[in-house]
Amino acid sequence: MPGELLRYVATVNDEWVAVIGWSSAALKCSARDKYIGWDEDKKLKRLHYVTNNVRFLILPWIKIKNLASKVLALNLRRLSSDYEAIYGHPVYLAETFVDLSLHKGTCYKASNWLYLGQTRGYSKNGKRYYPNGKPKGVFVYPLLKGSKEALSAEFLPTGGKRMTEGGLISMNEMPVERLVDIISRITDPRKRRGIRHQLVSILSIAVCAVLCGARSFIGIGEWAKGLSKEALKRFGCRRGRPPSEPTIRRVLQRIDVVEFDRAIGNWLITQGLSLEGKGIAVDGKTLRGSNDGDGGRVHLLSAIIHKEGVVIGQKRVANKTNEIKVVEPLFDDLEIKGAVVTGDALLAQKEIAEYIVREKRADYVVTVKANQETLLKDIKDLKLESFPPSTHNDR
Repeated sequence: MPGELLRYVATVNDEWVAVIGWSSAALKCSARDKYIGWDEDKKLKRLHYVTNNVRFLILPWIKIKNLASKVLALNLRRLSSDYEAIYGHPVYLAETFVDLSLHKGTCYKASNWLYLGQTRGYSKNGKRYYPNGKPKGVFVYPLLKGSKEALSAEFLPTGGKRMTEGGLISMNEMPVERLVDIISRITDPRKRRGIRHQLVSILSIAVCAVLCGARSFIGIGEWAKGLSKEALKRFGCRRGRPPSEPTIRRVLQRIDVVEFDRAIGNWLITQGLSLEGKGIAVDGKTLRGSNDGDGGRVHLLSAIIHKEGVVIGQKRVANKTNEIKVVEPLFDDLEIKGAVVTGDALLAQKEIAEYIVREKRADYVVTVKANQETLLKDIKDLKLESFPPSTHNDR
């Protein structure tokens, strides 16, 4: 079992009933490659996102009806997440080869695998292929929705189940050139000598990888490795080679995060995320596991678009202050005209309300609690339930 392999044992009441094994996909399989629709370059870069069912045995003394298809179906449900946990990347497609002179592939058919045809009947010995006279039946199973399209697309999604969640930005239609232009203005903290990858290439790839579902440095590195030569050119990568995971990690840990965050937040707003009529939540969070150097933890105030869940801005809250002082700096560089800013009771301040309405030309909805007795009484005295919402533009 070569390459990235996983072994499973199926049990019933603690008794072994079946064993199943997975390993790296076959290098050459014309029926599979035609089904996916990828070229040789993409295949070589993305073959590790395909896994091969190389072993499947029901123990000879076990007699349970439909056991094979049941074991296979249960295994397929967890296969991609197990690869992601162990090898740092998901798998999108499963394949297997069945000797049709001995077997019919019944359990694969019962588990909704797709039959693609037969191989040409070659075996590999070292680096050479020789005819064996026994063509195999090729079966494949898409592990996630849109697997075939993803494997052949210009940009490869990552992050396992995130492919099926829908709300992520599609990088295939994304104007990457605009992102590259914005990031090119960010200061490079590295010394010029010995630089192999431009800062703009590293940061652009990192941003797009996260938008496609990557949630770790390893995930970003894997996403970069799966890019085609054409995609790498769009990111400005020299010689068509992506930056490695250690390079991405080092650069992201050294850049000016405030400058980077402001640039990316403004770029996201320009990508079809118009804030007109949208809700923007102002929310403060303490970063788990963080350290500000003085023994305290880092606390951020963020502006998040309600529906999309996209963070368009965030500011550090100093240890000796609170979130109230950070609201105006948070929105200073953001165009939020026509949006509705929401916040908790801490933000129910006259100065914040005036800033949002008069300077930013937006609206607000905040919670008022009993500790603000005068304000709460004024609201009750207005008897707002007696008046319908106004449609007039004058706030």
